[in-house]
Amino acid sequence: MDDGNEETVRKPRKVSPHRDTLWLSGADAINLVLGIIIHVILTRSLLNDDYGTFVLLLDFFHVCVILVDLGLPTLIARDGGKLGTKLQNLLEQVFKIQSLSLIIVGLLAAFVGIKLFGGWIEAAIVLAIGAGLQVLAYSVRAGFRSLGEARLEAIIRIIDRGVVALLIITWADSISQFALATALGPLSALIIALILWNVKGRTNLKEPEAPLPVTANLDNKMLINTGLPFLFASAALIINVRIEKLLLGLLATPEDVAIYQIAWLGFIAGYGPILSLRAVLLSWFGEVRDDLEKLTLRYSRAFTACAILGPVGVGIGLLIGPLAITSLFPDYSEMVEKPFLILLLAWLFHTMATPSLALIQVGRKPWNYTRILWSGIAISTVACLFLITTQSNAVLGAANAACFASICVFTMAFTGVSFGWAAPQEQGDNGD
Repeated sequence: MDDGNEETVRKPRKVSPHRDTLWLSGADAINLVLGIIIHVILTRSLLNDDYGTFVLLLDFFHVCVILVDLGLPTLIARDGGKLGTKLQNLLEQVFKIQSLSLIIVGLLAAFVGIKLFGGWIEAAIVLAIGAGLQVLAYSVRAGFRSLGEARLEAIIRIIDRGVVALLIITWADSISQFALATALGPLSALIIALILWNVKGRTNLKEPEAPLPVTANLDNKMLINTGLPFLFASAALIINVRIEKLLLGLLATPEDVAIYQIAWLGFIAGYGPILSLRAVLLSWFGEVRDDLEKLTLRYSRAFTACAILGPVGVGIGLLIGPLAITSLFPDYSEMVEKPFLILLLAWLFHTMATPSLALIQVGRKPWNYTRILWSGIAISTVACLFLITTQSNAVLGAANAACFASICVFTMAFTGVSFGWAAPQEQGDNGD
């Protein structure tokens, strides 16, 4: 066999934002269909208040288990392409750190969630552990993405949601079984992710070229400290699209949450590709994070693409969204129409903010990225506290708050790039 040909086969793939975004967006599209099937079954199997409570607990746990994440998968996505064989060491280190915190965080989150929103303690524990297992798979997924293997990450994503959908369709018919099905999906995805990494990931790692990123030689404490900006940023990404729903659960009723959730499904259908694009841009911008000219060129191309795709996405949403909601959720359709249209506008501004946020995240001041996201959450919280409690329709109040916050985030991110927050890191700059 020709060694040169073998070397060509084993050569790691380069990160390509177009190709990788297509893979991840394709996975999101499949998961969207699976997710809608799941929620159609849940809305028809559970009473409105039970469905609203189930959704609240699940969202709350996804917020809590960010303490398991610690921002470490983002470090892997950013630096993995430059680490070579050192990436395997980093993945093992991250997995050990996250595994230690999973059980403690999961159990605490379950009991706090029950106190805040009510529900079922056994199901809550299972849902919380399931959310934590999903986080454990993030690091492996990020490792694949940093090596240009977004297709394998896409497969892992589909396995997660696919197993949940399969179990809910063929087996689950009670709250406890719905919760168990929701946890078995992430567990299956984690097992497959580890198998794929051992077969396709670690075997293709090459010796790294100097200089190595600092993440290659950090102990646990220093690694966690390095991940802190991304911990708060990762938490913000999760809370950013759930804060209005959680505040509805605290300030209104589970029935209001159920209505908002259906409109939110339409929003999240488009938000998944945004997160996929942001994840890919993080790696793509990270490749040239020390070269201002190349970084500026890549940002310009990404922003132009979003400026074109954003309005197109809104048009598609206007055509498909209302029809899909009426067909799939007929009992909710009249109540959901207006919140959906408002959230569609919020989606447009989230799309336009994506290149700026990704650029700031890889720049010399990553804390500015975190500050922007948390500022958006604070704005949405204040708006929710006012609108949910003063408007006759609490669901519309939450949707308006989400839209207003998205406009503010876009404005802050675009302005931040103009102020130089995304400039390459300088020697001696600690990133504060």
